[in-house]
Amino acid sequence: MLMIDAVLGLLKDGKWHDLVEIAKKCGLHEFRVEMIMSFLSDYDFIEFNKKSRRVKLRPLTREFIDEIHRVEEEEAMRALRLR
Repeated sequence: MLMIDAVLGLLKDGKWHDLVEIAKKCGLHEFRVEMIMSFLSDYDFIEFNKKSRRVKLRPLTREFIDEIHRVEEEEAMRALRLR
């Protein structure tokens, strides 16, 4: 799951990213990145232009990830207050 987390972290800006760029920044083989992108695209988490080999996060996915981070931060703060 860490590979997908790294990829999603790169896509969080909502801009188009090239598969080669993602592979380099995540330290993954380009084929593995393409497999991850195909999976994420199949489930509509990302837009994948296979011709240009570029991807970007769908707005709803971005909102979902932002909400997860917000909840995690709230839980961390709550845990600190309980100490």
